[in-house]
Amino acid sequence: MTRDPGRMRAAMATLLVASALLFGIGILIERGTGSPGTPHVEATSPPSGSTAPHVEGSSEAGEAGASPAAEASATTAEAGESPGAHTESTSTESILGIDPEAPPLVASAIILSLLAAYLVWRDGRRIVVIGAIVVALGFAALDLLEVSHQVREGTTLVAIIAGLVAVGHLLAGGFGAAIVRRPTTI
Repeated sequence: MTRDPGRMRAAMATLLVASALLFGIGILIERGTGSPGTPHVEATSPPSGSTAPHVEGSSEAGEAGASPAAEASATTAEAGESPGAHTESTSTESILGIDPEAPPLVASAIILSLLAAYLVWRDGRRIVVIGAIVVALGFAALDLLEVSHQVREGTTLVAIIAGLVAVGHLLAGGFGAAIVRRPTTI
C-alpha cells in the first residue's frame, strides 16, 4: 500500500466510484432478470370452459352445472391459496420498513457515493475522509445484507456483484482509515 496521501485519496475515491457503478449494474441486472424466488402468483377465474380433466364415468352435465364461485374456489385451492384470497406473493426485502431497492433510494445511494468520492479526491480534509469512511462502511453493511439475501434467493450473479461492491466499500474504508491515521502536517 502506498503511503502518499494523494494516491491513497485517489485510490479511495476510485473504489467508491467503482462500487457505485457496480451497485448500479447489480440493480439493473436484478431488475432485468427478476428474482426466481419471488413468483408472481395471481388467482383468477378460470375460462368459461371446464378446466378439470375429464375422468371416465363423470358426467358433463354435473360439471356444466357447477357455479363459477365453486370453480374459482377449486382453482385457488390448487394454487395453494385460501378461497377468497387474492394476493400477489412478492418477497421484497425491507430494512426498518423501507424498501432499499426503491428507485429514489438507489439513485440517492449512487449520488452519495459519487459525492463522497469527489470530496475525498478534491478536498481530502480529515473530516471529509471520516465522512466518506462512514458512507463506505454503512454501504458495506448493506451490501453484505444484500449478499445474504441474494444467496437465499439463489441469484448467484447478483450475489457475486453485491459481494464485489461490499469488498470495494470495505477497501475504501480501509484506505480512509489509513489516511486518517497519518499524522497531519501543517
